[in-house]
Amino acid sequence: MAAPYLQQRKGSFPVLLVAPHATVDLEPVGPFIKGWPHNKLEVAEEMNEWHDEGSGEAFEAACRTLAAPGYRPLLPRGLMDLNRGWKGREQASTETLFSKGAISAWGLQHLQQGALESLEQRYRGALEELRQASKEVRGFVEMHSFGDLGSTYDRQNGGRPLRRSEAAVVLSTPWATQFPVGLARLLPGDLRGTPKKLERILDLELEEKGFRLGPSPYPIQGPWAISTRFLAARWFQWLAQKGHLPAETSEHLSMLAWVNEQDAEAEAVATGQVPEHGKLRGVRDLAVKMGEWSHSASNLGEVFQQEARCFTLVVEMRCDLAPRAESFGLAVAAALHKYSAEQ
Repeated sequence: MAAPYLQQRKGSFPVLLVAPHATVDLEPVGPFIKGWPHNKLEVAEEMNEWHDEGSGEAFEAACRTLAAPGYRPLLPRGLMDLNRGWKGREQASTETLFSKGAISAWGLQHLQQGALESLEQRYRGALEELRQASKEVRGFVEMHSFGDLGSTYDRQNGGRPLRRSEAAVVLSTPWATQFPVGLARLLPGDLRGTPKKLERILDLELEEKGFRLGPSPYPIQGPWAISTRFLAARWFQWLAQKGHLPAETSEHLSMLAWVNEQDAEAEAVATGQVPEHGKLRGVRDLAVKMGEWSHSASNLGEVFQQEARCFTLVVEMRCDLAPRAESFGLAVAAALHKYSAEQ
């Protein structure tokens, strides 16, 4: 049996919890970084830039309270950011948010020879663990923390500090930007995974624990969340159930949602460069429908939200509130428990 690529928490609650950027021990970094262990302090400084402080503690509290299954990383975000595609998008000249892959620029510059292949294996193994674990659950929840005055990217690029909300829900749509590529062409641009009812319940539970839910600093159309893979896979499955896609195509696209959202073959079919064939039958027609300048794609997305009865939640705590992370996790757990009980 293959070694696990993530730390697992077992449970029976029908929602999967993930803390993709939780703090981890730095020792596993050793085999991948040149100069280790003599450059330990430099590595620690770089890797700690990317951790979501407090998200691991909030995650543990929520998993424990709900008896929910959960996963957190074994490698630091600077070496394996599961919220990103393995590679940045080639077309990212128009959208810089997609230019970063799963490894930080510093990490890429300091990798041992052969480490990139090993890291890619771990990255894909971790996503496969999450894909398998999410097959039978109803919801997929990510727990993060964000910078109090902006992101690491903001600071590194000379951005102005701007104090963020104490807590926020990130309504990131699966890769569906104004310039979609690959699978992004096959989803409504405003597909929403987080039910408004859950957001309202969470708002009240956070307030009870002393956290004020405020606006997210991120655009709705964004690439960050692992849970978008879960949502996209469920979308393709639902399309087949409703007769909008052949079953073989649905199965293939659901797999691609976890493996390669920029799949070149799917892109070629979706854009009409090559004819539909085999496991990609129906893709061109779906891409045309999703790209129409009309409300039809959004309307279909709303029907999916009502009928599929699955959900995602990406919740952020401001990092300077990390000492209260356990309370944050308890609030998230209470909201998930109440929402699930009412469905």
